[in-house]
Amino acid sequence: MGLNRRQFLAAGLGAVGAVVAAGGLTRQVWPMLAREDLVPGEAPDMVLPPLAWDTTRDRVTFAALGDNGSGGRQAMAVATELARTYRAAPFGVVALLGDICYYGPIQKRFDDVFRKPLGPLIDAGVGFELAIGNHDGNLDYSQAGLEEIEAELALLGTPGRYYTTTHGPVDFFYLDSSVPSLSGVNGAGQLAWLDDVLARSTNQWRVVCMHHPPFSSGYHGSALHVRERVVPILERHRVDLVLAGHDHHYERTRPIDGVTYVVSGGGCKRTPVGRSDFTAVADSILEFLHVEVDGDRLSARCIQPDGHVADRFELRARRS
Repeated sequence: MGLNRRQFLAAGLGAVGAVVAAGGLTRQVWPMLAREDLVPGEAPDMVLPPLAWDTTRDRVTFAALGDNGSGGRQAMAVATELARTYRAAPFGVVALLGDICYYGPIQKRFDDVFRKPLGPLIDAGVGFELAIGNHDGNLDYSQAGLEEIEAELALLGTPGRYYTTTHGPVDFFYLDSSVPSLSGVNGAGQLAWLDDVLARSTNQWRVVCMHHPPFSSGYHGSALHVRERVVPILERHRVDLVLAGHDHHYERTRPIDGVTYVVSGGGCKRTPVGRSDFTAVADSILEFLHVEVDGDRLSARCIQPDGHVADRFELRARRS
């Protein structure tokens, strides 16, 4: 029987990931486990007006949240401000940018990492759309890992590892950006699919969501397998905005061949971030993104748990 997270850290082995458990040596891997993950937080206690958003052919409001799966104090703080933001500026969908569950299988952790922090939004009828992350089943593509991913997709009602949705004037494209799915034997299939669905997209806006960022100045850095394989497709089809997580910071690039890339991985943790020649704004903060699209204008805010707006930006649609 393995140690729990509190015992794991108390043993001073958090950086190593190997613990001595009752009955023998058990290897438990919780990458980047921080003590603040273990500090409990209060889930947001509020009732939000249901179905309060207004989505039309020309208008939609949505949020993006990445790497929020600890269930600890910082995750609750971000989720609480997300609910407050809904009350002031309602949105009908949250794009989850991966890693929605750390430190155990989602079947056991679902209440702690999803239902409790996001309960007010769930009760208000907000939808959640998932881009698979590397901690979601650890993406080791073992049988156990595959079963964990399938359980997560089922719990959230996600149609597959990669898929499209449409909300008002925006077409969303969700990718499985893991190395096996882009660089492995099945990678060509997903890339061909992406090329095809972008070519057939007729909406004014195109937003691509994935976990691994092709451009990042953070702890993990740019996911070069994504940059090499996916970015040329995005540029060819004039994608407007790419949202990713993985690195636990906020970063927005200047437009790169017309495409703006945002790392929004501050859903419950923070890791250092520097600056690169592609960086417009970067900060190591807890945050989420709130986005309003009205006709050919997209307005976005990066919001911290205290309500402070760390970044604002506007885009104009690349096709009318």
